[in-house]
Amino acid sequence: MRCLKEYFKGIWKDRYVLISLVRQDLQMKYNRSILGVAWQIITPLGLSFIIGAVYSIIYGVSPIEFMPILFSGLNPWLFVTSSADGGTNSYISAEGYLKQTQVSPQIFPIRTVLVAFINLLYAMGAFFIVYLFLQPQNFSLCMLAIIPGLIIILLAGVGLANFSSAITVNVRDFQPLQSLILQGVFYATPIIYLPTMLDEKGYSLVYKLNPFYHIINVVRSAALGMGTESVTYYFEVFACVTVFFLISAVVTMKNNHGIAMKL
Repeated sequence: MRCLKEYFKGIWKDRYVLISLVRQDLQMKYNRSILGVAWQIITPLGLSFIIGAVYSIIYGVSPIEFMPILFSGLNPWLFVTSSADGGTNSYISAEGYLKQTQVSPQIFPIRTVLVAFINLLYAMGAFFIVYLFLQPQNFSLCMLAIIPGLIIILLAGVGLANFSSAITVNVRDFQPLQSLILQGVFYATPIIYLPTMLDEKGYSLVYKLNPFYHIINVVRSAALGMGTESVTYYFEVFACVTVFFLISAVVTMKNNHGIAMKL
């Protein structure tokens, strides 16, 4: 409990530093870029069109129905990978701050996650515009479930960044290993294909026991207005993600002792 108290206390103490760093990262990322933040919309949208067109030919799936599924799945997945990958470099890139100031180290993994989360919000906004054009009949109040879904995926992103940052400080070879693992998880998670494809082949457990599927699904199912997930399902996913996040916070605080000497 003491570690958790120190974790949140440090974030609150340096909240203005955190906000300033996030703003700075967003400005630097799109500095001198012609399209700027539009790339956060173009990337998943372009992938959705390309993959959707190929799958519509191979599997005979209607592109109008399949592309929104892809778009709504790729957006949260890109956030997850950005959080995990950003976490591996969060302390290393902040070496100057950690060695020369008394700023709380735990704000740096959160910094990368918040930048990725803001990009996710832009991308989801674009999704709703495209979805309204393709399938306006699916818009309903069920889509409000995306609010708790976004909270859940934000907590998951912070948890992933906390763990990856703590591990990378001690094991510098973790970054390429994590990228390899996430690539495998991407293909094992129904993102570019439908869960029913695994159901039909008797491999339902591949995604039902996959935590990444559920983290993405709480956003995607709400965004699509499917209304297929119950309130209980959201509470269960939220509870699991919260435990994961709290454990990551404890690990982060344990790792923060003498962190400047590890860099």
